[in-house]
Amino acid sequence: MKEPEETALQVQQDYHGALEFKPQNHAVKAHLSILLRVSLFLFVSSACCGYTELDILLKLKTAMIGPKGSGLEDWVPPLSSSSSLSSHCSFSGVSCDEESRVISLNVTDLPLFGYLAPEIGLLNRLVNLTISSDNLTGKLPAEIANLTSLRLFNISNNFFSGRFPGEITLGMTELEVLDIYNNNFSGSLPMEIIGLKNLKHIHLGGNYLTGNIPENYSEIQSLEYLGLSGNSLTGKFPASLSRLKNLKEMYVGYSNNYDGGIPPELGFISSLRRLDMGSCNLTGEIPKTLGLLKNLDSLFLQVNRLTGQIPSELSGLVSLMSLDLSINELTGEIPESFSELKNLTLLNLFKNNFYGRIPEFIGDLPDLEALQVWENNFTFYLPKNLGRNGKLLYLDVTGNHLTGLIPRDLCKGGRLKTLILMQNSFFGPIPDELGQCKSLTKIRIMKNFLRGTIPPGIFNLPKVSIIELNDNYFSGELPSKISGDSLGILVLSNNRLSGKIPPAIGNLKNLQTLSLEMNIFHGEVPEQIFELKLLTKINVSANNISGEIPASISRCTSLTAVDFSQNSLSGQLPNGIADLSDLSILNFSRNHLTGQIPNEIRSMTSLTTLDLSYNNFIGKLPVGGQFMVFNDTSFGGNPNLCLPRHPSCPSPSNGVSSSDQNHTNKGLSSSKLSITIIAAATILLLILLTLCRIRKKKLQKSRVWKLTAFQRLDFRAEDVLECVREEENVIGKGGAGIVYRGSMPDGADVAIKKLYGRGGNDHGFSAEIQTLGQIRHRNIVRLLGYVSNKETNFLLYEYMPNGSLGELLHGSKGGRLEWETRYKIAVEAAKGLCYLHHDCSPLIIHRDVKSNNILLDSEMEAHVADFGLAKFLGNAGASECMSSIAGSYGYIAPEYAYTLKVDEKSDVYSFGVVLLELIAGRRPVGDFGEGVDIVRWVRKTTSELSQPSDAASVLAVMDPRLHGYQLTSVIHLFKIAMMCVQDESCARPTMREVVHMLTNPPRSAPTQSRLNL
Repeated sequence: MKEPEETALQVQQDYHGALEFKPQNHAVKAHLSILLRVSLFLFVSSACCGYTELDILLKLKTAMIGPKGSGLEDWVPPLSSSSSLSSHCSFSGVSCDEESRVISLNVTDLPLFGYLAPEIGLLNRLVNLTISSDNLTGKLPAEIANLTSLRLFNISNNFFSGRFPGEITLGMTELEVLDIYNNNFSGSLPMEIIGLKNLKHIHLGGNYLTGNIPENYSEIQSLEYLGLSGNSLTGKFPASLSRLKNLKEMYVGYSNNYDGGIPPELGFISSLRRLDMGSCNLTGEIPKTLGLLKNLDSLFLQVNRLTGQIPSELSGLVSLMSLDLSINELTGEIPESFSELKNLTLLNLFKNNFYGRIPEFIGDLPDLEALQVWENNFTFYLPKNLGRNGKLLYLDVTGNHLTGLIPRDLCKGGRLKTLILMQNSFFGPIPDELGQCKSLTKIRIMKNFLRGTIPPGIFNLPKVSIIELNDNYFSGELPSKISGDSLGILVLSNNRLSGKIPPAIGNLKNLQTLSLEMNIFHGEVPEQIFELKLLTKINVSANNISGEIPASISRCTSLTAVDFSQNSLSGQLPNGIADLSDLSILNFSRNHLTGQIPNEIRSMTSLTTLDLSYNNFIGKLPVGGQFMVFNDTSFGGNPNLCLPRHPSCPSPSNGVSSSDQNHTNKGLSSSKLSITIIAAATILLLILLTLCRIRKKKLQKSRVWKLTAFQRLDFRAEDVLECVREEENVIGKGGAGIVYRGSMPDGADVAIKKLYGRGGNDHGFSAEIQTLGQIRHRNIVRLLGYVSNKETNFLLYEYMPNGSLGELLHGSKGGRLEWETRYKIAVEAAKGLCYLHHDCSPLIIHRDVKSNNILLDSEMEAHVADFGLAKFLGNAGASECMSSIAGSYGYIAPEYAYTLKVDEKSDVYSFGVVLLELIAGRRPVGDFGEGVDIVRWVRKTTSELSQPSDAASVLAVMDPRLHGYQLTSVIHLFKIAMMCVQDESCARPTMREVVHMLTNPPRSAPTQSRLNL
């Protein structure tokens, strides 16, 4: 997905020349009012206080830094008065003219967290005001209107809020750059900027601006850059903007929601170089007139609802380098005339309904770097020349009907990074040349008809992180030499590979997933594999593996899933198996294992799936602890194993009758044992009494309660404590604490969450305070404050009378939750998560998105809650490695469960599970059999349909309690849910894209095509 440009156009700071200002009639009153207020402030400030420009900068510093910020360390008063007149000119980010007057103020990328003081208006010779990426808040001071010499005005990437006061620009007749990108401004687009005749660069994107784009913006004839993306603009896109003859770049998509299609008149902006209208609800066909834009190098129309075919006239875009038409409803073939697009470097056509061949000329494009056409209906072969230009970087043709051989020259230039050919019908071997492609980072060619031996070089590529070759017909043995510092996922399952599993797999120090199941491997499992420190999942089931389970497995404490089933393993379960504290799946079924099942498994609290069936275990099955989770099927097929519900059990050893001597010895020792126990108990009792007295004194000191409020509260800590003393006030219990309903003296109800314990684990207290204490959003539960002492924490939230979505949906009243309400809840919860991911800096990952953490107020409005596991993440798209899995079973994304790496796409997966709950009315786990969650159940159910279609897929999983719903609406939500639960995180949409799709449902019934699940 392309992001709009964020940096302001650089302009020369030539500030010489007289100013001439003639206000337009329609803005005279507003402008005169501001001038009067500003003049009064400046007069009083300069006359009463005698501010020098040094004083002004120091006041600005104090306001911008605020109570929690830092930076501007060199902005300090001079030691001697003789240098005070010009000392401020050496401050970082400050430039002065020959009279030591400040003409440029550039404060960028500092953790200031304060606000912009009105004294900024006293620096009336400023030509450049750049205060960007500084976390500043509040409203813009009206005194900025006095900066009439400004040419560059950049306050991007802050948290300024309220209406953007366009009237402050009325006197800025020299202004060339206005950049307010990525703030929290609301209201309509400013009309006042229309009269600025020198304005070249406008970036108003990334805010909450609403309404239509003014037709009169076409009067800003000097404009070269227009950025309006990432707002909530509506209405028809104005064709009048085609009169901007100097316009070079236009970014108007992303979260905007226009009516209608692309105005054909845009094809007449002859100077246009970049047009980005991605993700803004465009409909209709692509205008043929866009082919007239001879200077256009980038055309981005992705994530809309465009229909029809690609106009052959687009071949007139002779300068075009990037074309993205992905995620639309386009059809037809790639026009043959596109052979004229010799400068094309990126071609994105994925998730449409294109068909036919991928033309041979695509392989002859001299500069092509990215070809991504997945999930279409393309047929025949890949172009045989593809990659011969030596520049190919990314190739993804997943989910088409392509066949033939894999072209040999895909990596001819040694630059290919991503090779994704999965779910097609390719046949033949993998070209040996790919085994020498050291630039590769991903190889995903599963689910084809490929044969032959796998090139040995594939397993020694230095940069590759994923190799997925499963569900093909590969044969032969794996190479004895295997290396690669980057390889994290190796999947070779369901092939015909044979020989022994190479010990050299132990050289893959970053390996996290190893899947070798359903092959013909024999011999033993190499113990070197379990020396891998990051290995989380290993599956070698359905092979011919023999020998014992390596003892080294107990040292591989990172493991979360182990499957050795359907082999010929012998011997006993290794000692120390309970050391695998993060293990959740353990399957040793259908082998020849013997001995007793270790008692220590009782303490493996993370173990949710255990299968030891059809072996030769003996003795009594341990009881209690984690064994209470498993049913008898986990241990069936072991004839000499005694289950708790079967009283007649074979003895694990031959019984020997008790002798009189043994009975005598026991009698003699019993009296000594009794005396010893009594003495020890007496000593222990004395120690306990002493400790209790000490603890009592400490408790008396630590039980001083303190109420910390994040807003005005009309109650005391004692009122909160009174509520939690009554058991009848308990409204919920969870893994981190108990929730009470508290009625305060003023009549208000609050939710009180008592967190378990303190000590080393604060059970999410710090995370809740750091997140909810700083953020405000309509669809995120409000943290009112907390009550605490040294022993206990109580978090105070706004009370939600309708409880959680999970309780309501899966309870007795779930049938009353109509479809319109369910859809509304989905939209509102998505908006809350979107705020965390895209509007907080740094972005926040929730890590425990589930239906029980979506609370409903009295109006059934959804609020995302429970931030006890939340994490801050520095950059969007980055990931962070956790020390252990957190979250709720059934909602955890695959990459998080297997690699412990988490990013915002992990939340997207969890949200997708919530959407499936809303559709199916089922819990995420527990209703589908052991080891099957709702995602797997949906995929299996829909894949088994005899006549698959969108409607059939939805009806097969639909909540039977629902009546009177619009099927197209359910289908739309179902498709979004299945996008969110894609196994590959990169294939999932962002929450911003989810919100856009949810708030822009299709207006007509979708075609009855098969869902690609």
